[in-house]
Amino acid sequence: MEKGKTGKYFKYAIGEIILVVIGILIALAISNWNSNRIQNNRNQELLIKLSKEIDQNIERTLILDTIENGFKNRYKSTDSVLKLLNKGITVEDLGFITSQKNYYTISINFNTIAFEELKNTGSLYALGSDSIVSAIQNYYKLCERESFYNYEIGKSVITLREKCYDGYFRFRDFFLQDPNKAIAYHNWIFDPQSQNYVSYKQYVNRNRTHSNMMVKKMAGILEASIKLNELINEEINKQ
Repeated sequence: MEKGKTGKYFKYAIGEIILVVIGILIALAISNWNSNRIQNNRNQELLIKLSKEIDQNIERTLILDTIENGFKNRYKSTDSVLKLLNKGITVEDLGFITSQKNYYTISINFNTIAFEELKNTGSLYALGSDSIVSAIQNYYKLCERESFYNYEIGKSVITLREKCYDGYFRFRDFFLQDPNKAIAYHNWIFDPQSQNYVSYKQYVNRNRTHSNMMVKKMAGILEASIKLNELINEEINKQ
């Protein structure tokens, strides 16, 4: 400073500061790039896992429609029986009616493990665009809602079914062993005004309504599953 070199020292100091700032900015840029790369890789893994889960739900939906006691077969069976009940049962109808399956409630059991992981780890909102996040949320809400409807309406079917134990189901078991005695002891089967007949008709009608509703809901879930998988694949290709 005594030799008048203060200006040179200031220039040198400013240069050092600039170099340090540039170094910090470069380090931050590299850190951000690395963080984004890690996040993108993580998102890819989560999206692929989610896509596989939706594939499982598609398979589950198709199974519920096509298995022997699935919703479509339930609807066909109960629709045919209800038509006979509406016109009045004859002896010729009994073989067909008693051969129909005794349907129980089906649990939908959609897979939600991957979605729950996204929510619990806070990864859902960092997964991609707002539209894909919203689509994922709406899809799983749909699955939850349809599962709820299936369960709640299924309970009403079970309640009506229980009212048929001493009527139709006792008759059917007897009929499969000895048709003539079954008809002799349960002549109400030909009387549309009898309580047992009315109870059985209510059960069949509710079962038919429930099955028809679930056929439509399964179709809606299948369509939603396919659309969401398409969006997920698009998001995967973007990243």
